[in-house]
Amino acid sequence: MKQELKIPHHAKPVLSRLRQGGALVRQSSTSEEATMKGNGFIYFTHPDGKKVGFSSALWLIANHMVLPSGDDLFGGTQTYRVPHVGHS
Repeated sequence: MKQELKIPHHAKPVLSRLRQGGALVRQSSTSEEATMKGNGFIYFTHPDGKKVGFSSALWLIANHMVLPSGDDLFGGTQTYRVPHVGHS
């Protein structure tokens, strides 16, 4: 039996916005907070521009709740989206 993944409370509002068609955006930053907590990145949702906490963004990415769009000039990604799930 497959165990259901427990979504942390801090990631739920972000995931809700993303499920409505938004994108998680990763932007390079040299700020102290981005360097210490976000591996040199800050995160926000598009199109509303709301900040996403590092722990929420990194959890969503690490647990494949969002997938990379592959839209970086160097083969990486700047945006992540919720994968579409077919309904029967």
